[in-house]
Amino acid sequence: MALLASNYSVEFVEPLEGEDSPIVCKKVYGLNLRLNTARSVNQYGAIENIAGDIEPVTLTLERGVGKGLKGLYAWFKQIREGNLDKKELLITLYNNAQKTDEPAVVWKIKRAFPVALHAPEWNIEENSIAVEKIELIAEDLEVEFP
Repeated sequence: MALLASNYSVEFVEPLEGEDSPIVCKKVYGLNLRLNTARSVNQYGAIENIAGDIEPVTLTLERGVGKGLKGLYAWFKQIREGNLDKKELLITLYNNAQKTDEPAVVWKIKRAFPVALHAPEWNIEENSIAVEKIELIAEDLEVEFP
């Protein structure tokens, strides 16, 4: 049975100072694994595709801007100043089909750090929540089905 995409949480394995845990995100996307490929000639002279290294995972978190949510900004500043502090995140999709809060799928984002912060768009004609985007790049992604 398919699970609702709205029943999830985002948290750092080691919580960021100045951030709620779990982080409340409006949207999460970019959980993609992709292998680089190359072409090779095998021992019989036939051309074949071979798998290479994994491409970096680019993850985007969207969340509402709020007073006191400064941990991601502090982490970004730390990276910008040359202190490459990579973190691990967990994104958990819960088993809503069983009416429980048991994890159904857990994405483990490995060795991630922020590469971009996007401030909210302001529009006087709309009455909507101010949403910021944080882009992370990670070296690996594991998927678990507990």
